[in-house]
Amino acid sequence: MAIHILGGVYKEICAWPERFHLLGSAGRAAQCITHLSRDTDVTLHAQIAEVDEQALKEVFAFSKCKLNISYQEKTIEFFYDHPLATPKIYPDPAKFFELPIYTEHDANGGNVVLFGMIESTPSVQADTLIYDPQNARNPKLLSQMGCTGERVIYVLNENELSHFYNGHSGASSDCFEERVRWLLDHERAECVVVKCGAQGAYVYAGESNLGWIPAYETYTVDPIGSGDAFVAAFSYFKLIKGLDHVEAARYASISTAFYVQNGILTEEEHLDEFSKSLKEHTPEKVTKKVYLAGPFFSVSQMWLINEAKANLEAFGFDVFSPYHELGIGPAEYVAPKDIAAIDDADIIYAIFDGHDPGTLFEIGYAIKADKKVMVFSEQSAKEQLKMYQGTGCLIENDFATSLYKLSWL
Repeated sequence: MAIHILGGVYKEICAWPERFHLLGSAGRAAQCITHLSRDTDVTLHAQIAEVDEQALKEVFAFSKCKLNISYQEKTIEFFYDHPLATPKIYPDPAKFFELPIYTEHDANGGNVVLFGMIESTPSVQADTLIYDPQNARNPKLLSQMGCTGERVIYVLNENELSHFYNGHSGASSDCFEERVRWLLDHERAECVVVKCGAQGAYVYAGESNLGWIPAYETYTVDPIGSGDAFVAAFSYFKLIKGLDHVEAARYASISTAFYVQNGILTEEEHLDEFSKSLKEHTPEKVTKKVYLAGPFFSVSQMWLINEAKANLEAFGFDVFSPYHELGIGPAEYVAPKDIAAIDDADIIYAIFDGHDPGTLFEIGYAIKADKKVMVFSEQSAKEQLKMYQGTGCLIENDFATSLYKLSWL
């Protein structure tokens, strides 16, 4: 059985840790499926600059993936300061006013995995259509684009679901399930899978919530492309292996865990053995309070504090940041309020590099108060971390991994 993949193939450049990929959502999905099964008939339909064609062919040189390439002036580029950063996109998507229609007649009538695109509006008529909107700014419904399928499955994140409901339903609701039911009805979808990042995913079909799919805790997390890997694996286990919605999503979650830990997917037969080493994460409905400890006495220090606070909040934490809540003030004002905030917190997230005396005091006080402490340290020597390791602190030298592990505590 063949799978056609339509969507963006983009350059992805991460400054730290340093990474470069010519993949994008569609390219990564094609790569993941061919890694799960070398015998699956996969065709990638993509638009890139002619100068990048040879590089894309090299990406798939050792797979059976067929490439159907259309040329455009420039391959779109995503620049990340770090894997959790909001990427800067070139050319600026705001400059794409009238998007051309991108039609691939070869994909019509088959099994299609479709990703939203920045540079064009895809048009396809499929037997089974699995769709991930993949657009943080302005995602499009299939019905808006004129895309149809005998069977339609949406795989999307919470922000895209909210965007669709708030922008098209004519109603207002904070109820998660009501938004999903609206999307199922409006798009005549067979199934909706809602990706919830580090917390897992939910699967809905008809009038039923078929179940929560756990995320799996891993040793390291490189999150760029994790959602693409999930969609690819779900599509493979649904379309090729014929699993039901819940089992396909469960294997997709296991596959995603392998991907974020290793940066690549493996053959399907290795996943069951890999899953035995994993721990399921059960999300809690209570919002945890995090005290953000770290120096903020230079531009670079303030930048990191701002990044940490924004990402902690994106993970759903209630964050107390002395820099943002109190600023720089006299000791008799700042110190008691900091101590009170540590007492009130569930977890301490400490930026350790620089060995700021105030931060070291906050960590020590939190340890004595029996708080959970995550120490983020990229450059400190092992000897400098000995006391914190010996008193039960979690220590990570990768920013993204530290935040994911914090969310799994």
